[in-house]
Amino acid sequence: MKVLLAIDESDFAAQAAKEVEARLCGPKTMVRVIHVVASFVPPAAAVVEAGGSLKGVKENVVDQYRELVDKQAARIRDLGVTAEGVVRQGSAGKTIVEEAKEWDADLIILGAHGLSRLETLVMGNVARYVVNHAPCSVEVVRVKK
Repeated sequence: MKVLLAIDESDFAAQAAKEVEARLCGPKTMVRVIHVVASFVPPAAAVVEAGGSLKGVKENVVDQYRELVDKQAARIRDLGVTAEGVVRQGSAGKTIVEEAKEWDADLIILGAHGLSRLETLVMGNVARYVVNHAPCSVEVVRVKK
């Protein structure tokens, strides 16, 4: 089984990762941990910190998330499962769906932030987009209150 685990730095993503670690890991399971870096305008301080280069800021952000996905992939490998981490750039929902198609994933797992209707209208909802457009089954993990 090929599992695409989409994560960010939230508690919701951490719970989704725990679900993968707890029950989906077997000798024939392959996990690809993905984080999508969205297009953004960095704060001026970040540009100065990167030597005045927007490219440098983006590289720093990608490096930060590369470390995040690599750590999660290593935890999964410690369970005896093949795992790798990838960082992509683009719209989170669309990029997760594209990755699932290209990698031929059997299952996508991601956390839900539980946005209000207004927040969803203003900010969008990655989980909803993935559920509606994925080429495979999707599991949305929620943090228990």
